[in-house]
Amino acid sequence: MPDVANKLLFAAALAIAGSLAGTASAQIPSINVNFARGATSTTVAGAIVGDRTRDYVVRAGAGQTLRVTKSGAAIVYFNVLPPGSNDEAIFVGSTEGDSFAGTLSQSGAYKIRVYQMRASARRGETGNFRLNIAVTGGGGGRAAAPSGSLRGIAGMNSIAAIDEMSSRGFTNVDSLESGSSQYGIFYNRSTHLCAQLTMADGKVLDARDIHTHPKCR
Repeated sequence: MPDVANKLLFAAALAIAGSLAGTASAQIPSINVNFARGATSTTVAGAIVGDRTRDYVVRAGAGQTLRVTKSGAAIVYFNVLPPGSNDEAIFVGSTEGDSFAGTLSQSGAYKIRVYQMRASARRGETGNFRLNIAVTGGGGGRAAAPSGSLRGIAGMNSIAAIDEMSSRGFTNVDSLESGSSQYGIFYNRSTHLCAQLTMADGKVLDARDIHTHPKCR
């Protein structure tokens, strides 16, 4: 049963073109966080109204240090979610405060999820916020791969890989299944790279540039 469930979950994730699995998570808007050339930090600002939630997606490598500091309205909080997670957080702002710093255990797309607690959300309150986000160091892992790259995708958890492909600018344009393997075709319109991911047992076995596909256009 677990294998069947994993395949169904992966197929559903492919069908929504790399968006988050699960109805609630699929409704959360996400914004990719990019650093200026040579910079290791940036600041984003916005407002959360009522029960709305927003994800800021940061690509980082294993061994690097992620730091996030929030300022602004006290009714606004943030969580940090590791690659492949939709709900389980490695930091919960409502109980742990307005700043996070940690050495990352895996490479991929980390989500900084901004939200309000239920009481103020139900009242429809608006909370303005600023997030200072920094990724530093190299540790024993590799640096985050650039947009449009396939580096580090092979070997990843399938769901985490879909998330990471989306954060690198790829769109899932086709998928199929043969035996125990699943195949996803992804296209990056900026780099015109047409990639195929081969997956089985919840893991990416191979990620390669196949150069052309009828739906890579």
